[in-house]
Amino acid sequence: SLRTGARERPATESSDAPPRSTMLARAVARTASAVARVAPPVATAAWVRGVAGSSDGDENAAAEAARPEAAEKADDAHETRKEDDSESSDSDDDVAPPGSVTAEAGEDDELDDRDDDQNEGASDDTAFGVTGGVEPHRPAATGRREKEGATFSLATKSGDDVVSFDAKDVDRFWELSVETEKRLMPEGAPASLAAEFAASGTRRVLFRACDLQIRDALKKPGVSLLLDGRGGCGKSISLANVVAWARAAGYFVVYVPSAKQLTLDSSYQKDEKSGKWDTPEHAAALLRLMLAGNEVAMSEMYVKAPNGTSKNTSESSSLASLASEAVQSLEKGGDPKAVTETALAILGAIRDAARDGTHKVLFAIDEYNALFGPTDMHEVLGGRKRGVIQAGDTRVGAALRDAAAATAAGATFAGATSGTISLSSRLSALLGDDASFPETAGLVRFAVPRFTAREIVCLVRHYDHARRGLDAVDASVDHEQLALRLKVLTQGNAKEMREMMEALG
Repeated sequence: SLRTGARERPATESSDAPPRSTMLARAVARTASAVARVAPPVATAAWVRGVAGSSDGDENAAAEAARPEAAEKADDAHETRKEDDSESSDSDDDVAPPGSVTAEAGEDDELDDRDDDQNEGASDDTAFGVTGGVEPHRPAATGRREKEGATFSLATKSGDDVVSFDAKDVDRFWELSVETEKRLMPEGAPASLAAEFAASGTRRVLFRACDLQIRDALKKPGVSLLLDGRGGCGKSISLANVVAWARAAGYFVVYVPSAKQLTLDSSYQKDEKSGKWDTPEHAAALLRLMLAGNEVAMSEMYVKAPNGTSKNTSESSSLASLASEAVQSLEKGGDPKAVTETALAILGAIRDAARDGTHKVLFAIDEYNALFGPTDMHEVLGGRKRGVIQAGDTRVGAALRDAAAATAAGATFAGATSGTISLSSRLSALLGDDASFPETAGLVRFAVPRFTAREIVCLVRHYDHARRGLDAVDASVDHEQLALRLKVLTQGNAKEMREMMEALG
């Protein structure tokens, strides 16, 4: 009948469509592979066994039905257990393929006992049934994978002497202790480095090959670099490594860990002479940063006091005294314009010191692209209209982003972009273009690469040793294999790798 013909499929069609048992087995295998990406291998195998034995033989039957098709399609291949002793076959002793999450056979006694109960008479080499891509790990003849010793062996060969770092220290860690940070980075570490410290429970900093390249490029006076790259590639930490090296080498360093903070939360008034905006709170914040890192040097450098201060404008005053007075004046409700004038005068004096050769000067600006974006301030343009004030339209922002003036004076300039700053791709591409932004003329882009497989191996060992002694990463998981998997999953994004390692820990 028509009813019967509509319901029943011809035999030729039914043979083409995979049976439900095959589809179920595929789903089990693929889900197990997804769990294996973040879960320790033994726990993953336990989960797989729980799925494989959760019903009255449905899953085992599904796996059995999938066996012929799995042999034809390698990407869906998986092994099943057979309850019939006569159909049991010995598993081979092939080494697990590179990149697979491994679990050592016999590692969990409870799982082994249950395996024996369910597969009595099966080959002893078969540790688990439906593995879902989690292959049994068989240690090499030399023993289990190498783990870090009681003393962390990935420390830099030069210790914490950042000035001496060279090729032998690449892909190794140095210790930025609290005392060392106060000496080399008193302005404070960038947010990404602080997050790394919190996650690992250590204060280790990785010295990468690109850090060595950046440092060597900046050794020449009058050089300016823009550290650019995809999110999570480590631009801020590379800039922090540059700051530590420069300060240890005796540079006068103007380090701004977050330029974004100099575009937010300030009062403002227009300077009629320049047509730009005075932002006294931003000026005071910049003065505090310069005092934190260079107070001793600033006490030995002099400039004529600007108008509006209590100093005699015909006489020179130390930069330290001018900066301290300006900050205190603003806190007490003094003239806000004098604070901006003081900050600009001190920036000019620092450039003059570089020009005269009395100091080697480095300007290091993190989140540099924020100085080309909007602020949270608005200008009234009419009764019902107002416009956003751009960071480059503030006097402090315009002076701080002027890499051309710094390098023309003989100073070194390094800026790092941030993916958290929302600028159009077209605007970001114009940084360094003489016609569009003359203040960035001569700014050379340096593409900071995402983490390589070798660097990820170093991070894995670092976390393995730091999080829970030697047990942060399951002992049966090979470091190199885990590093390759992390590289595939995160594309070398350091933040994502840190989050995954936290899950493993």
